[in-house]
Amino acid sequence: MANFTINGKEHELKLTYKGVKYLNGIVGGNALDVVGQALQGDLDLFPHVISAALKYTEENYTIDDVEKAIEQALEEERLDFLGIMKLSNEVIAESFFYKRIMTKMMAENKDAKKALDKLLK
Repeated sequence: MANFTINGKEHELKLTYKGVKYLNGIVGGNALDVVGQALQGDLDLFPHVISAALKYTEENYTIDDVEKAIEQALEEERLDFLGIMKLSNEVIAESFFYKRIMTKMMAENKDAKKALDKLLK
């Protein structure tokens, strides 16, 4: 699973029910929109993906804390657009909750799967 550093602490990123529910609320309640936007590296959604994946920590990080950590990672050149896509993919597409639907979607469009796999390597 992916990791993310915030406030000097490195945390594993993982989704729980609380995080999934939070993300669905951000995109208007549609889980497929979460998947689509995350795979595209949507910059508006990305802080929310990280925030959702940190909810299990009980650290109560605000979205502002997450955005500051992202900004710092960008300024320090530790995170770029491809890194955002990779993190989003690991958190969303590889999570237990979304994995089966992702597998089905990619099985239906093998060209998209090849392109995504090539891009995220």
